[in-house]
Amino acid sequence: MNAAVDQRSHILDKALHLAHMLTQSEEMQRFRQAEDKINRHADAQALMFVVRAKRNAYSQTSLRHGYEHPKSDKAKQEYDDVLERIAQIPLIDEFKEAQEEVNDIVQGVLQTIVNTIAPDVPVEKSEDPSASSSGGGCGSCGSAGGCGR
Repeated sequence: MNAAVDQRSHILDKALHLAHMLTQSEEMQRFRQAEDKINRHADAQALMFVVRAKRNAYSQTSLRHGYEHPKSDKAKQEYDDVLERIAQIPLIDEFKEAQEEVNDIVQGVLQTIVNTIAPDVPVEKSEDPSASSSGGGCGSCGSAGGCGR
């Protein structure tokens, strides 16, 4: 039993080492720089606040009245308008690209692990590794392509 605990501890140590390598990568540095720029961009911050409010309003209206109701359509249009305004900020594209680079590395690591152990262990495979995300974003703005936050 003690050997199994040692082996597990060794595997987790390697995972921590891999995570540390990712945090020190050029991709992560670009991501942090882009995030910092967005955090200092007053218009982007204000629009992200508004988009969260519009997303919540759309969700509540749709739940209350149904998705096909005119009030829901209006709320959805207001939400889409703010997403469009956010997409016009060049820093958002820079952030999304940096976020996608980091995500690609993480997905690559996960796929490598899954592909390596799958012959021996039944592992569920997603056909689309990005299916768990909302188009590359974290979902905080709910945009189809993600605003990058």
